[in-house]
Amino acid sequence: MALVKCTECGNEVATTAAACPKCGAPVPKGRPKSKALLFVLGGLGLLLGTCLIGVVAAAVKPSGVSGTSPRPAESSRWVDIRKLLAEYGDNEVRADSAFKGRYVLIDGIVSDVKRDLLNSIYITIGTGQLIEVPQVQCFFSEAHAAQAAKFSKGSKITVRGRVDGLMGNVIIRDCEFP
Repeated sequence: MALVKCTECGNEVATTAAACPKCGAPVPKGRPKSKALLFVLGGLGLLLGTCLIGVVAAAVKPSGVSGTSPRPAESSRWVDIRKLLAEYGDNEVRADSAFKGRYVLIDGIVSDVKRDLLNSIYITIGTGQLIEVPQVQCFFSEAHAAQAAKFSKGSKITVRGRVDGLMGNVIIRDCEFP
């Protein structure tokens, strides 16, 4: 048997009682609002924490390539950015089988040039539409920092890199400027 405080007089009352023996006020049933709020916030925290761990794990995933040129240019195939985004938007599993792990060459419009939580350089590329989800997020080594710094939002760009799948955006790693 648990005890709760009476909302009227503050007397401790058994949860099984119908009313407070001191003042006659009805005994509150269920969890106090503060505990329910704590459970909700805890659940949200757990969900967000799990998502953050997934993002960080994907960001630190080793690329296996340390140089500035991951593969010769002839092993990269040109892919229209609209087709790449449409394929991942339609069916991620099918798109992974067609693109994941393969080196592609794409043209697009820059929407962001930034660094992520781990200070890695990335450029987000799209087709130039006002609202576009997903986009292509290209990760570059520090060796390409000076070249990446030359681009601004709205610039046309060509990038070569290895498709790593969909995580919010289509991720391309080991990127370089051809």
